[in-house]
Amino acid sequence: MTYALQVGLRYLRSKKRETISVVAVIAMTGVALGVAALLSVMSITAGFQREFRDKVLGVNAHVLVLKYGLDFDEYRDVIERARTIPEVVGAAPFIINEMMLAKDDRLSGVLVKGVDPAGVNDVLDLPHQLIDGSLDGLRREGAMPAIRTEDAARGPDKASDTDLDAFLSGLAERPLSDGLQPSTKEPKQTGSADAGTPVAEADDANADEVITALPTVAVPTPEEMEAALNGTSLGSLPSDELEAQMFAEEELELAGEPEDVAALPGIVIGTTLAKSLGLGVGHKVRIISPLAGIDTSMWRANGGAPQSREYRVIGIFEAGFQEYDSKLVYIDLYEAQVFQDQGDTVIGVEIRLNDIDEAARIAKDLERDLGGGPFHTMDWQELNRNLFEALQTQKIMLSMVFAIIILVAAFCVIATMIMVVLEKRREIAILKAMGATDSSVLLIFMVQGAAIGVVGTLLGLLVGGAACAYLTTFQFPLDPKVYLIDHVPVQISIVEFAWTVAISMFICVSATWIPSWWAARMLPADGMRYQ
Repeated sequence: MTYALQVGLRYLRSKKRETISVVAVIAMTGVALGVAALLSVMSITAGFQREFRDKVLGVNAHVLVLKYGLDFDEYRDVIERARTIPEVVGAAPFIINEMMLAKDDRLSGVLVKGVDPAGVNDVLDLPHQLIDGSLDGLRREGAMPAIRTEDAARGPDKASDTDLDAFLSGLAERPLSDGLQPSTKEPKQTGSADAGTPVAEADDANADEVITALPTVAVPTPEEMEAALNGTSLGSLPSDELEAQMFAEEELELAGEPEDVAALPGIVIGTTLAKSLGLGVGHKVRIISPLAGIDTSMWRANGGAPQSREYRVIGIFEAGFQEYDSKLVYIDLYEAQVFQDQGDTVIGVEIRLNDIDEAARIAKDLERDLGGGPFHTMDWQELNRNLFEALQTQKIMLSMVFAIIILVAAFCVIATMIMVVLEKRREIAILKAMGATDSSVLLIFMVQGAAIGVVGTLLGLLVGGAACAYLTTFQFPLDPKVYLIDHVPVQISIVEFAWTVAISMFICVSATWIPSWWAARMLPADGMRYQ
């Protein structure tokens, strides 16, 4: 088999025996370009998968425990049970709802996520994403879990709903003066401007009613207004500078005193949202819950008014994901409970693990330990299944498309091998006559085709690796509003290199097989017939 290797490599040379043949160089170049394109595409798509996974897991935990309904009040027991699992790093409750964030006359729809400041470090990357401010002040000193409005109305004795309804019904039918002490003041008398005598006195039946005359307001005439203006030190309407100063003082007054703003509960917002609303650390904002006034139970005729609360911006984070940086805000869990008005309840519990690949198994085990029923769990892949399936499908399809480039180069390899076989028919006939087997002749041409594939693949890896390194060092910008991230992500890994080499060599060797098998089946007489 040694002579087969030597002969096969010798056939790569040109007729002058000094350089590689031009046809072989063209074939190697085609393979190299295909490999470089395939490696670049696989690295970029893998980078998109990694970036989306990291960004999603930066604001979401690996496993979520949810409960059907709005009465998830046993979340502390679920957290304690989750922490007993060795793979669990941390667990914390959360609430998330759609609301609106207002700054002066500017509004923006946001996702308000209520988190526990004591456990947010264990389950989220929020502390590492802060670019300004801190999480200090997210929970006010002495803050307590929220109490439902109905429970607060019942008082300490926890009256039942039936008793409360009866009380409210009786209160509505009771006269307004019931239970009040009669007035000890004498009834006032009103008189006419022309006569000094009283017009009428209150009779005994309406003794509690007090008849009061409407106040007389003097409205100045235009001439009096002009005279008043002329008599002031200004002499005319205020100047533009004075008006600007007056408006600035009014805005400062409406903004509140610094000590009043410092007493507000904290809120953490994304960098894109902060730029769009002109917010910074220390500014006052208002969260409005449009759905808070809607009665979903449908037992009351009219719902309450939408709730709104003021907050102080204590931090600005940058997750690197446009959807989160422009829509997500964090507040204290107890503050979010007030908007939900379900008492000390949460939406779910989020759990972070040591190994994200174990998320599916641990989610199933934890759901089984909780007894199923109203509880159900979701791992990060299930929570974002559509996104990651779309990315995986995109990676496969793009890899197939760019593998066609290598397939086109493989046809160049086939053409090269066919030309070599036609050129070397006499040599093949002599080798066959000297006793060379079909497998030896097959190996000669397989070596030649494999050499073209190996050299072309190595060159392609160098070119593709250089392109990936360039994109990693000098990040190619993207529009975050379209691609959700601001640059082209690239992940250079051994796996991507291995897959590229495997695909390239498989195509090149498969393309070499056809002309090599034809040369091996050639008879000595066929090779010498036209010589």
